[in-house]
Amino acid sequence: MTKNLMFLAALSVLTLGVSVSAQAKEASTCKVSTNDIGTIVGKGRSPSAAFEDAATKCFERREQLHRMKKGQSFDEDTGLAVIDSCANIKCG
Repeated sequence: MTKNLMFLAALSVLTLGVSVSAQAKEASTCKVSTNDIGTIVGKGRSPSAAFEDAATKCFERREQLHRMKKGQSFDEDTGLAVIDSCANIKCG
């Protein structure tokens, strides 16, 4: 009886490991082309995680572009406008 329980426990662990690794291989992407900062590709374990990654990259690239052009960080209004535009990207 104990051997059967140990076998079932080991089988459960192996099955769990296979499903987790299969999920990791099936990662989602969110690809967005923009006029100002080029193409952004967000990646994640789910579509929402990929979108979040793309939105974060969008903000970081726009902030970097702004610093290169203006030599300073966003002011509050510009920062909020960029957050809004990056939060409304459409994955293609």
